[in-house]
Order: sequence, then C-alpha cells, then structure tokens
Amino acid sequence: MLPMPSFDAPQNASQTESMRRPRFKRVPPKTALTMAPTLFEVLELVYQFRALRSHHIAMHLPHRHQRGLSHSLRLLFDHGLLDKRLCGLYECDTYLLTKRGLALLAGRDLPPRYLFLEGGLDIKLSTEWEHGMMTIDLLSNLKIGAEAAGCRLIAAEEMLATATSATPFIFPRHAEYTDRKSRKVVPYTLVPDGFAGVEYPNGKRAYFAIEAEHNKPHSRFDDDDPASTQSSSRKKIKQYRDVDWQQVYANLGIGNLRVMMVAPTAKQIKGKFAVARSVVKQSHLFLGQAVPVVGTQDVPTMPEIFDAPWLRIGLPPEQINRVTLKRR
Repeated sequence: MLPMPSFDAPQNASQTESMRRPRFKRVPPKTALTMAPTLFEVLELVYQFRALRSHHIAMHLPHRHQRGLSHSLRLLFDHGLLDKRLCGLYECDTYLLTKRGLALLAGRDLPPRYLFLEGGLDIKLSTEWEHGMMTIDLLSNLKIGAEAAGCRLIAAEEMLATATSATPFIFPRHAEYTDRKSRKVVPYTLVPDGFAGVEYPNGKRAYFAIEAEHNKPHSRFDDDDPASTQSSSRKKIKQYRDVDWQQVYANLGIGNLRVMMVAPTAKQIKGKFAVARSVVKQSHLFLGQAVPVVGTQDVPTMPEIFDAPWLRIGLPPEQINRVTLKRR
C-alpha cells in the first residue's frame, strides 16, 4: 500500500490552494459543513480506535481515493471534528476525535470500540503517546490482517455485554512489590494495555490481552535484566501466569486468554522473553512480536502481523491465524 500523504503537503503545483494550508493550524471555514456518509465513515473509524495515523485510515478505507480521503480529513480538521498530534516530526498525521466530533456521533448506530475508557481499559494518550500508539497500531493491523484471513477481530467493547464486573479489564490480582526508589512495599494491580479476540471461520474464539513494552531511554534500565527481581516485565509475567492458573479472566465471560507482548524492536522483545524464561521455562501463554513506534523508524502498516510467527517462551514460534487453530 502506498503511504498516505499528508493533506497539506502538495505533490505538485497543480494542486488547489486549499491543499496548501498550514499543517497544524485550522483554517476557519467559510461555509457550514454538510456531513456526507464519507465523512461519517472517517469519524466512526477513528472512534473505534481512539486515534489513528492517516496511513492506517487509508488502509481501513481502501475504496477511498487518496486525494478524496485527504480532503475529508482536511474538512473534518478545519471544522473542529478531528484533532491532530501537534508534532512536526511525525511523517504521518495522527487523528483523534474532538469533543465536538464525539457529540456529532451521539445517537448514531456506532461500531464497537477496540479502545475506550469504560471497564478500566484506558490508554493515557496525553502522557504516554508512543506507548498508547503501539497498542492502537497493533489492533489496527490485526483487524485488517484477520479480515484478510477470513477471521474477525473481536472488539473489547463486545465483551462488556458478558462481563460480570464493572471493571472487567482490571484483573483482581493484587500483589505487592518493593518500589525501586523508596524501597517501600506498594500494591500492584494488573491492567492490560489492550484487549481483543479473534473469531475463526469454524466459530472458535481466542482472546488476547495486550502488553506494549516501550522502554524510554535511560529509564527502567534494568527492566530487561533477567537477574532483576523487581522489573516491570517480571511482575507482569508472574501476574499473568496467576491469572491463567486461576482463570481470573472468567469475569469477562470468556474461556481462554493469552498475552501479546510487543516492543519497538526484535532485540527488545527478546530481552522481555529472556526475563520471562527466568520466571517460567516453557509457556504457550505469552506471544512476542516487534511493533515499530515513532522515534525508532517509519511506522508502516503491518496487517501481515496476523499471519506472522510470534515468539514463545521455550517453545517454537506460533501463528495466531486459522492455520494454527486447526492443529489444536
């Protein structure tokens, strides 16, 4: 798929003046906006994921011509229905719904959301942008990859209908650990970064918690050290192992659970799994994959990640597509 061009980066001199507007500055519209179905489909798509990069939007809407989609994004931005990430270093614009955009969608028959604030499943995009976008990019890629394989990605919001608690995505497994700085014993609660399921053509379903492990430079330097007893990775691995043993995920009305652990590079995810092997020698519970983030390299669309081999602890790599399910 060709990269989605920014709507304010004209490709040639023949483009109209409206396509040369400032990149991150709204231009007050001269006329009222008539909401066509093509505009609503963009808003509803961003609504499903909370935020989407422009080339991911193009991936989900292959029937839209790039020029027309760019114009739709420009209109929605200028009329205050969409916001953009205000960072000129980002090659591809990233869009979020504004309060006005959410209000416009009220009362419509909206598709299920993959990320939302209810149920304890919250990503703080304002303070943990790269961390949050790793989860969003993964869900976006998995949705397209699953559909290409004849499967369906089950949105987290669908699971609320069968949940037995008000915050089903906060697993009630409270542990204590010693804080690195204060050395005090503090409580630790397990909250996944994301959640999704896959419905296969034969009707079977598999469910996955998502853990995006993005280490910032010069912070948590011992997080990937297998000898560290207090690393974030080690705590999460132990807690997910307990969740699996006790079947705590039953409060979501599901019968199985595995954990997708993603990191920006293959080296980092191997480091996470080195920590995991110091906790458990073999496990099918954890699946590892590299998902690039802004700041490391260009972030391409990766729908093929659904068919790619995922790293496991002490076991051969595994695929999550329908081929793997048939062998079980």
